[in-house]
Amino acid sequence: MAVLRQQNVHRRNRRVLGPGQMPVASGVTTAVSSTGTTNMRLTYSRPVVLRGLPTVTVATRTVVSAVLSSPNVVDVTMSGNVTGLAYTAASNDPNVSPSQGGAVIGAAGTFS
Repeated sequence: MAVLRQQNVHRRNRRVLGPGQMPVASGVTTAVSSTGTTNMRLTYSRPVVLRGLPTVTVATRTVVSAVLSSPNVVDVTMSGNVTGLAYTAASNDPNVSPSQGGAVIGAAGTFS
């Protein structure tokens, strides 16, 4: 009498993705503008969550307050006049993060 053997079924592990299948988290870009003598506006390309004061450097000025005025706009008040000064908005700031995940791309320049 012949014995029928079952075939071994090889199923792919769906929890492990190959390097070509990893989802790419797109970065959130930052645009910086001056809205007054002591105010600056950080505009992001996607909605963000504000958890504290953003890490923004403007010469010798310090951040006094920050308000999330719309889902993708943060208004920042500095301790002094920012006109004509160089600024740097940090990338991957722990106090500003995209609401859908990903990373924040920093920005640098000079206010006019």
